[in-house]
Amino acid sequence: MRKNFFLKHGNSLLMILLCLAGMSVWAQPAALPQAVVSAHTLYVENETGFAELQYVTILELNKWGHFDLAESREKADLILRLDNGTHVRVVPEGEVPSSASSVSAESAVPAGYTRIGLLDPKTGQLLWSDVHKTEGGKVRSGHLLDGLREAFHSYEKGKR
Repeated sequence: MRKNFFLKHGNSLLMILLCLAGMSVWAQPAALPQAVVSAHTLYVENETGFAELQYVTILELNKWGHFDLAESREKADLILRLDNGTHVRVVPEGEVPSSASSVSAESAVPAGYTRIGLLDPKTGQLLWSDVHKTEGGKVRSGHLLDGLREAFHSYEKGKR
């Protein structure tokens, strides 16, 4: 009887386990690269269209006290970019806009979320990112920078 149960439902159980494992990987922010760990200043760039999210970010950064805010991109060690995946750009007359298929998987942000990305100010390379549930300009469940603080906490814990 037991053998028949696993034969009948084994594939379903395996799929459930794989989905749960994938969800836990997706929910955990990536490890911090050395450039992020050694940074002291951030410049906040808001590409969400919601000023409220920038205000929340600055308030959280000031409360946390880990980084100083830079006056410009040029004076920053890192760029903290808020992004919800909706970009509008001007296409010159006569030029054909690129197709949605050319957008990389890395740039995709799930609907109802905001990506918090740390970028190298010189190269624009994404060094670290996390997503947080938002609804327009409002943060849902917790704080917008919880993933970043947790990544630093995990880094410090791993050093010991």
